[in-house]
Amino acid sequence: MRRPLVTIGLPFRNPGRWLEEAIRSVFAQTYQEWELLLVDDGSDDGSTERAARIKDSRVRLLCDGMHRGLVARLNQITQLASGEYLARMDADDLMHPERLQRQVAILEQQSEVDIVATAAIVLDITGEPVGYWDFAQHASGPRGLIGALKWGAVIHPTITGRRHWFLAHPYDQRYPRAEDRELFVRTWNQTCIRHVSDPLYFYRFVGGVRMQAFLESYRSERKILLRYAPDRLGWMPTLGLYLRSLGKSVTLRVLAGLRQHQRLFARKGVPLTTEQRAAASRILAQIRKTSVPGWTD
Repeated sequence: MRRPLVTIGLPFRNPGRWLEEAIRSVFAQTYQEWELLLVDDGSDDGSTERAARIKDSRVRLLCDGMHRGLVARLNQITQLASGEYLARMDADDLMHPERLQRQVAILEQQSEVDIVATAAIVLDITGEPVGYWDFAQHASGPRGLIGALKWGAVIHPTITGRRHWFLAHPYDQRYPRAEDRELFVRTWNQTCIRHVSDPLYFYRFVGGVRMQAFLESYRSERKILLRYAPDRLGWMPTLGLYLRSLGKSVTLRVLAGLRQHQRLFARKGVPLTTEQRAAASRILAQIRKTSVPGWTD
């Protein structure tokens, strides 16, 4: 029986050495019916040349020399994808070897599901596992929309979904750094999301916060609130969420002035136990040893 093709969309701009680990995690997948669509967004750090050395027909590299931004590249990936399913991935992260297999199984067995998201292991700047992060607890149930407006509906790069859903619901470039939040709030009543609480993704976060990027995400967050929240929640809840967002921006600026802004994000999710950390480290070691055709390891 033919298994469906999954397009893994991986946009990148100057990811450095982290791109290699991301690509190795693709080749480490137990589900091998994939194509990897690498979309360069104007890199000049040698990562494009490194990616071009891969010798595997499942890997496609697009390099047009332009910097168009993440949102434009995500929509471009949707248009270029050949797979029935489309998986997101960031260039500084890694996928658990069972990610695609587990997500595809749900999509194949549950026709009503549009998107499958997973929990994640949080990595620090050195690539060591430090936390467990899951959105299911606050993005589902009767208060799920409030959770989606405050934090987001999914851990964005963990999602795999039906390509026709992405074609019908493109990302909006007016909400940079919060394009996923806007997308899932906009489609809240039209989209069936399944959350897998097992961490099938490694998300590099702690120690790598860029202040300007987070300030931009907070600005987009407030635009989303003003556009969608009044009609769906009422003005009083909207005002509370808006003031919360402003408070985050002010706090980040103050801490940045004190050179303490990294401390604001020193913890992401729930700290790992010793056993969880050891298990995650074993999987990461396995991924990092995975060979890629065309590369000399």
